[in-house]
Amino acid sequence: MLKGRITDIIQKYDIDAGVIVKYGDQIMYQHQAEKIFPAGSLIDLAIAAYIEDQWKKTPEVVDEKMEVTDLSRVRGAGIIGDLRRTNWSVRDLVYLTSALSDNVATNLLIEKFDIYEIDEWLKQNYPGIRLGRELMRYSANDQDNECTAASVDKLITHLMTTQNLFCALVRKGLSNHTIPTDLTFYGENLLTYNKLGRDRQACHEVCAFMTKKAPVFCTVLSSYEGRNIGDRLFFQELSKLIFSHVKSADFEK
Repeated sequence: MLKGRITDIIQKYDIDAGVIVKYGDQIMYQHQAEKIFPAGSLIDLAIAAYIEDQWKKTPEVVDEKMEVTDLSRVRGAGIIGDLRRTNWSVRDLVYLTSALSDNVATNLLIEKFDIYEIDEWLKQNYPGIRLGRELMRYSANDQDNECTAASVDKLITHLMTTQNLFCALVRKGLSNHTIPTDLTFYGENLLTYNKLGRDRQACHEVCAFMTKKAPVFCTVLSSYEGRNIGDRLFFQELSKLIFSHVKSADFEK
């Protein structure tokens, strides 16, 4: 029933979407899971996974500091470019980019760990994700940041289920939303973790939450021309369907 109703919602809104809904390690629904979309701020999860790998080798890396300079300030989402404080630790920036979108913070991490090193690691560990440029900046070879629903699902599953201090920091950031957004709109009274990724051509959200027996992971990537209320209603109708299944324990049957 869940599969058919999600398909109906996708067709109703005529959305070009990549969707994965997973209960524990069981895929309950997938649609265009390998289709490539612009990554938007979901690239932050990929960068966090790379830094976790470096942290396991060198734990003190999260204490290293970076400085916000005039050259590192870019347009778009974020707060630290306008704050008086200019020195930030890797730990601070990882938390910040997990909790919200901050283009300056993301770019500082990319510059710190090297865009080519991160991208090569992602190719080996998370096929379907590409780090092609810094945020709000063009790539010299015209590459973009890309992802697939399958690769983002693998990322969120790893970050949510790995028990170490670094992933706990990321989870704390992902839980730091105070107003339910699109996929979490009907998730009242449940602890939810989510990350948005939006730009002029894409609207994405990945979220995770616990049932009594296992976590539920939802990844929805979508592309569109122009912003309109239909895109938001699409996400919220999916939210209503998914959370109604969770609350009725249909996932656990």
